[in-house]
Amino acid sequence: MRRSELLLGGLFAACLSLNPAWAEQPFMPAPQWNALRDASSGAAPYENLRFLTTLHRVPATPAFDQAADFMLKKAQEYGLQDAHAEQFPIDGKTPYGLMRSYLGWEVDSARLWQKAPQANLLADWSTDPIRLADYSHSAEVESALIDVGSGTQAADYAGKDVSGKIVLADGVLSAVQAMAVMKFGAAGIVSDMPNQTTAWSGQDPTLVRWGHLDARVPRGFAFMVSRATAEALRAQVAVGASVLLSAHVKAEVVPGHWTVVTATIPGSDPKAGEIVYSCHLDHERPGANDNGSGCVTILESARLLNRLIGEHQLPQPARTLRFIWGPEVEGTMAFLAKHPDIRHSLRADIHMDMVGGDPFKNKSILHVSETPWSLPTFITDIGAGFAETIRDGATVYTEGGGHAEAAVVEDRGSAPGTRNAFLADVTPYAEGSDHDDYDSSTIAVPSLYLRDWPDVYIHTDHDSLERIDPTKLRRVALLGAASGYTYAALLSAQTPLLLPYFAAHGEQRLARGFEQAQALLRQGAPDALYEAHNLMRQLLRRENAALARFAVFSGGDTALAAPMSAALTAQTRTFNEWLDAEAARSGSSRAAAVPRWRSTLEAARVPHRIGEFGPLTYQNDDVLAARLGAERVEKIQLLSGDSSKLLNVQERGALYAYEIINFVDGKRSVADIRDAVAAEYGPLPIEAVSDYLKACEEAKIISYR
Repeated sequence: MRRSELLLGGLFAACLSLNPAWAEQPFMPAPQWNALRDASSGAAPYENLRFLTTLHRVPATPAFDQAADFMLKKAQEYGLQDAHAEQFPIDGKTPYGLMRSYLGWEVDSARLWQKAPQANLLADWSTDPIRLADYSHSAEVESALIDVGSGTQAADYAGKDVSGKIVLADGVLSAVQAMAVMKFGAAGIVSDMPNQTTAWSGQDPTLVRWGHLDARVPRGFAFMVSRATAEALRAQVAVGASVLLSAHVKAEVVPGHWTVVTATIPGSDPKAGEIVYSCHLDHERPGANDNGSGCVTILESARLLNRLIGEHQLPQPARTLRFIWGPEVEGTMAFLAKHPDIRHSLRADIHMDMVGGDPFKNKSILHVSETPWSLPTFITDIGAGFAETIRDGATVYTEGGGHAEAAVVEDRGSAPGTRNAFLADVTPYAEGSDHDDYDSSTIAVPSLYLRDWPDVYIHTDHDSLERIDPTKLRRVALLGAASGYTYAALLSAQTPLLLPYFAAHGEQRLARGFEQAQALLRQGAPDALYEAHNLMRQLLRRENAALARFAVFSGGDTALAAPMSAALTAQTRTFNEWLDAEAARSGSSRAAAVPRWRSTLEAARVPHRIGEFGPLTYQNDDVLAARLGAERVEKIQLLSGDSSKLLNVQERGALYAYEIINFVDGKRSVADIRDAVAAEYGPLPIEAVSDYLKACEEAKIISYR
């Protein structure tokens, strides 16, 4: 064993032997951690959340602006600097980076009555706004209800005259709108579209799902009802009863504006860059966990940090801390488009999207999610270290009742929290919120993504304050504050201490990767040995890049990372030797070391990114669909549900697509990009990568030189 291997292995063993409180020590002294922990609150964010849950926070509506004004006043009350709101015009056309703006929505009133065979008020915007689907248009309709099943296929309408009538459907609402309203002339929709699929799906038939119509479609309305209500209506229709409905909607889709609130805690060095805290303020009423919880929790992190820095219990960090509240994804893109100087100054992001759910009520666990492999970083290890400290303290307390201060329980205020364990883990990158923007290659700000998943009440009327745990709000606010402060305060003097910490965690990831490589070998697929070695090669690149980026971030000597990189390289070499030996025993080593496709002209082509910044999909926009049309997009292999040859790709098509475009850097060939995404998500044919890049070329996202 080489000396570097012995050194790193010894450091790793020492890390494991120390007590749980050690986890915060490499990043900040114990007095600083204790000051953050003791000053943190779950009661304050809980009370702020109480107000937010009274607002139906659809973007570009008066209620959203009311929520934004509330967050602005709180930021000012907490003493944050440069706290202000900005408005960004939206008209369905104006671009912000690669993203087209959406539209605003104005609602005056809406009601849905069942008039026969009995009278029943099914929906009223004034008392329960979630029951009117977003971007519904004005209408006055009285008609019999027609059940069209899913309502997303032409066959659902065979033999049924729905022109001018109201249909009952449970398919994806925008697809029902396209078919029922635009193709067959229905006036509107009653929908019981189910919530996201989880192990608990269907167990609560009283849930009402938040629905969205396509704002760019010029007509149609939809009312949302529970599965129980819909089944009762279906039963009446099935026995031949005439179910007569009366719908009134006074609403219009119009140009409007997005509002984004931002504030800062200034750093000591204006040239050192910024650390950004992000969330999304929009969602249905009540929208407690999604994402009122993230909004009030980054606000609590801000209050906590500003107070302790102001009292000199924490030294002023070099980097500025910025906090942003706006519409999901769209607000981020608009803000970054208007402020390229801020975009270029950002160094890391803490993104919170659903962080306060009681795990036993919501069936959730808090995930500390990694960045995609296209953006190697050290920041996840820091966040995970703080999460482990909180988790260990809570576990000791729940099991034995001792060290209550380390448990970070919220027992103050009018709604005390639980004394539960802290259920948190580390997971691979997952898509679906503003971190997708930050992590994309043309922005390249690594995100510490904190999220509850699953959540059985997401996007429903049951996502209420009663399912939020103030203790969890306090713990996540502490986790966010400690992580962001560490990113903001990292200095070159810490480089020698922290590099071994990150390298030790890299060793663990390489070991887990080796197990995955063994599984690839044992599956016996073509080129299995190549795929196994490719996995180890890409993992090593990821870990070495993360070490180098930390050295640059902290301003330390990049040469200090060399011994750690050498140790990781040696470990990978050993794993590859073991893979070769296993392949020889199984006979799979006879396969070509390099597959034939690697030497084709198509594989050698090098794509370059061109045009504006941002990923290719957004909350309400798809760049390829907008530029190429739906028919062309349906032919893209990665995104087609009809391709039986891509079994391990179909369910991850969007993830592959996100990473393929991220790996386009003007240096990697098509084959290199294929190998990178194959290691991250599983082997796939190079033809699928080439086909996707061809569509991106047609859309003028990339070019080949």
